[in-house]
Amino acid sequence: MKKVYIIGIGPGDPKYLTLEACDLIKKLRYFIIPDKKGEKEHLTLLRERILNHLRPQKDYELIRLDFGQRPTELPYVDSVKEWRKHKAKLLLSAIQEIEEAGILVLGDPSLYDGYIEILRYLSTIIPIHFEVIPGISSIQLLSAKHKISLNDIAGSVVLTTPRVMRKKKEIRDNTVVFLDNYESFRFINDPNIWIYWGAYLGTEKETVFSGRLVEVKDQLIKLRRSLREKHGYIMEIYLLSYRET
Repeated sequence: MKKVYIIGIGPGDPKYLTLEACDLIKKLRYFIIPDKKGEKEHLTLLRERILNHLRPQKDYELIRLDFGQRPTELPYVDSVKEWRKHKAKLLLSAIQEIEEAGILVLGDPSLYDGYIEILRYLSTIIPIHFEVIPGISSIQLLSAKHKISLNDIAGSVVLTTPRVMRKKKEIRDNTVVFLDNYESFRFINDPNIWIYWGAYLGTEKETVFSGRLVEVKDQLIKLRRSLREKHGYIMEIYLLSYRET
C-alpha cells in the first residue's frame, strides 16, 4: 500500500521544525512540493530551503507539481472544492510509480491548507495510507512574538478569514485572522479592540506591530502596503482582542 506523509514544516526556518518532521525528512526519498511561480515562488523556495538544510548532500528526489490557480468563475467554496480535485489528480499521477513520499506543508497541515482533505479523497480511489505530522503554525509564532496569550480567562478564540471578517459587526471573542488582503480591520471602530499583527513570522523579513486598533489602523495599513510593495507579497496574521477600558 502506498504511504504519504503530510509534513508540517512551520514558517520555513529550520529552527522551527519538530524532531518528528526532521527525522522523517532525513529518511524519505521522494518529496512533493508545489511549483509556484511569480510572487508566490518564495513558498516553493522555503520548502527547498528545508530540504537543503537537512539533506545537504541532496540524496532525495523532488517532485514539483504545478497546481495552477484556483478557478474564479465559480462561487468561492465550489471553486476550492474543484481545485482540490484537480490537485488530487496531479498527486495521483505523481505517486503512481512510487510507494512512499512526503508532502511539505508550511505551518501546520490542519489550518487552512487542504492536503488532509485531498488525501482523504484519494484514499477513496486507491489503496493509500497517509499520516499527518503537525508543524508550528503562525498562530503560535504570533503569540510568542507579541508575548501574549491567545485566550482570556474562560474565553474563546475564533480562527477566521477576511471573507468572514468583512461581515463582522463587532468583536467580543479573541479573533485570529489570516491573510487579510481586504484589510477588513479597517471597518472596526470599537475603541476597546487591540490588534496584534505580524508578517513573515519566523523568517528574516519578520515584522510585528500592535496597538489600539482605532488609533493605529492607518499606520498599519501604510506598513502592510509598504511591505507588500517591497517584497512583492505579504504573509500576515493578526489577533483582535477586546479590552474594556
